Amino acid sequence: MKSNITSAQIMTTNVIVANLYNKYSQVIEFFTVHKIQHLPVAFDDELIGILSVNDMLAYLSRRIAAGLPVDTATLNEEFKVSEVMTHHPVTVGTDASLEEILDVLADGKFQAVPVVKDGLIHGIVTNKDLVRVYNWHLESI
Repeated sequence: MKSNITSAQIMTTNVIVANLYNKYSQVIEFFTVHKIQHLPVAFDDELIGILSVNDMLAYLSRRIAAGLPVDTATLNEEFKVSEVMTHHPVTVGTDASLEEILDVLADGKFQAVPVVKDGLIHGIVTNKDLVRVYNWHLESI
């Protein structure tokens, strides 16, 4: 599907963002309350990483396998965003084409890509955004 659609047109602009000091329970709350699966991490408004629900599950799984406590109080004390997040995530610019975004997500390694300009987060494009664009395309033909 060749189009003139850019990331700026399809990205979610109201992005929930974590910081390095968020506790475990805060990160889980971001995911559950906002019904999101990907959480960009910023320092001084600059994107430095991304957390996914899968990253959090893997973190818990490693702790359980190691016999470490998984109660909320302990997790809040020991959890470090910087140790669980993906550092230097793949990103696209605000003018990235739909085809560029599809190329980034096609490998299936992740289901969202942050949209940045000059290192600052302007939005995020998720698989849900792509489904919305696809449906819009079907309705317009």
